[in-house]
Amino acid sequence: CPMSHYMKYHDSPLYYLTAREAAEIERNGDYSRAAKVWAKANRSSRNALNQEWSANRQDFCLMHNVRLQRQKFDQPCAGEEIGK
Repeated sequence: CPMSHYMKYHDSPLYYLTAREAAEIERNGDYSRAAKVWAKANRSSRNALNQEWSANRQDFCLMHNVRLQRQKFDQPCAGEEIGK
């Protein structure tokens, strides 16, 4: 039923505005900021599915940011030999 599909995903306009902003920031690679905006989207949501989605996106962004920081840390400095 189309109406039940609508109600399943219905949420506040603020949630959708903030979620679109978070997705754009995430696509641009600013995972730390995206995590903060996903948290804001989560707080503005009144829908359990969207709350779960935004919490999962926030977690992903936080963990991806950690992975990126580790990769930077693990990279050898210019002129440094790997394995020393």
